[in-house]
Amino acid sequence: MKKFLPLLLALLLGPAAAARANLSVTAETDRDTVSIDGNLYLTVTVSGDSHSVPEPKLPNMQNFNVYDSGRSQSISIINGRITTSVSFTYILSPRFLGVQRIPAITVFNGKEKAVAPEIQINVTKAQQAQAAPAQPAARRQTRQPAARQAAQGGAEPIFLKAEPDRRSAYPGEQINLSIKFYTSVPLSSNPQYVPPSFKNLIAEDLPPVRNGETELNGVRYAFSEIKTALFALNSGPAEIRPLTVIAQVPSQSQVDPFDPNFFQNLMAMSGAQGTSREFNTEAIKLDIKPLPAGAPADFNGAVGAYTVSASADRAEAKTGEAVNFSVTITGNGNLKAVTAPKLPELADFKVFDTMSSLDVRKEGDVISGKKTFTYILVPRTEGRRTVPPVKFAFFDPKAGAYREVRTEPVTLLVEKGAEGGKSVYFNPAAAPGPVTPSGSDIRYVKDLASAPALPRFAEGINALPAPLHLLPAGLLLLAFWLARLNRFRSANPLLFRFRRARGEADRDIDEAEALIKAGKTNEAVSVLYDSFMDYLSDKCGRKVSALTMKKATDLIKQRFPAAADRSLEEIRELWGALELRHFSPETAAAEGASDLAKKYALLLELLEKELRA
Repeated sequence: MKKFLPLLLALLLGPAAAARANLSVTAETDRDTVSIDGNLYLTVTVSGDSHSVPEPKLPNMQNFNVYDSGRSQSISIINGRITTSVSFTYILSPRFLGVQRIPAITVFNGKEKAVAPEIQINVTKAQQAQAAPAQPAARRQTRQPAARQAAQGGAEPIFLKAEPDRRSAYPGEQINLSIKFYTSVPLSSNPQYVPPSFKNLIAEDLPPVRNGETELNGVRYAFSEIKTALFALNSGPAEIRPLTVIAQVPSQSQVDPFDPNFFQNLMAMSGAQGTSREFNTEAIKLDIKPLPAGAPADFNGAVGAYTVSASADRAEAKTGEAVNFSVTITGNGNLKAVTAPKLPELADFKVFDTMSSLDVRKEGDVISGKKTFTYILVPRTEGRRTVPPVKFAFFDPKAGAYREVRTEPVTLLVEKGAEGGKSVYFNPAAAPGPVTPSGSDIRYVKDLASAPALPRFAEGINALPAPLHLLPAGLLLLAFWLARLNRFRSANPLLFRFRRARGEADRDIDEAEALIKAGKTNEAVSVLYDSFMDYLSDKCGRKVSALTMKKATDLIKQRFPAAADRSLEEIRELWGALELRHFSPETAAAEGASDLAKKYALLLELLEKELRA
């Protein structure tokens, strides 16, 4: 039985989990033909029935330079069902002519794998520029290729330059790194960019690649510029480590890329063997200043310029129904590092865990966008109920000061829901029944006196067999042992609760199954929910129902380090299923109360092995 228990648990929980996850991924490009000097957009969309989906890990693409161009996310919660879709956008710059392939893209969430098929892209030659007007013969005789001009002037025909727009910043303040690759000679293919590694910095691409021409020291160069946004993690020293560009340089490099006949000369030498060369930059040191003192109490490290707004998905609700309350933070800065603002005290609502969605834009070399935090609120009482303003604090690096913004209050009209809808504990005590008389208070008096009771009792004792005379001594020892047991139990209540948790849970499951057979599924789910909360509370020595699901699982992990991540995930799934069955019974009806009882019983077998004192 122990050997087959994980398999049975997977068979029971697997279909429900798969139905919820429903992971899928698609990949598409804005075109299937692009010139060698152009770019194309690749959009990868990952969807699933979960509050978060995995980020795709792009395969190694040697035939393209790849730059992250942003992301957009949508999350919807309808009748307790969560659906998430995230679109990741990349800009691809081709490196070689001909048919190039974008390999299959795979995402994996730990349970499911989804694959988007490969895409073929036809990379064509760059369109030839219009021929330059004819030059006088004398001027043509004196003109020299750019490579020869660079050699005669002592300048490098190919070089690489990296420069940040500032060398001192606050943690979280955007620093733009400009990387320019200059060449005065033709290349056999577009160069390959190998980004640098960083110390105390995180990076975000700022595509697309910029191309242009310039003149340095009397030599004309073609250049490509790549920009990267950097954000420091902590105050102190930071470093941009050396980066690399790999280029294929033809052996006959005297052809001038600015010559009107450049393309004809390049085609004439297309069969020449190229040489692969690496170009590197020096390491760049940065100084990250500490944030000033005097931060507001609600400050959680956000740096940038932001606004905040709040809304609910409906203006009217009923007690016991879930309401999606969203707080959206919009502005410029590293939104990935922005954490959920703390809600004010909400005595009229029960608050569940937070879900977040992120949209990132990269326009004008500025990282911006919005991040939305969605809280599930369940009204406890009817009437006009208001969610007070939510405060959000951040540091504005341009002003060098802290700012605090807040939302407008959000008011809901709450009506009385279904019977018991506002009960947090789903097994209310039954109302006491009517009082019935057990007898009259008349005391009857006998006229005849009876024999004294004590002598008659002593005679009966003496008539008993001799071994029974030891019974009082045994009862005395039993009473002594029970007294010690009660003192030990009073001194160690948590230990006794810990030991009896499994037995009481088994009895609750039997009670729930009896209710299911009687057709009372809602009452059965209430029994299972209360039992599950009591079981976790007895094991942890703390009332779990007063905590959020995340805090409860963190407490279990802290209390029982040997508990596996799989067990914690199963706890979260059963917890969510029980609450969903209460707040949205029509959504979870397919799962059934009977399935919940089976899952609970199997989960108890698993937890008893790991939640040990």
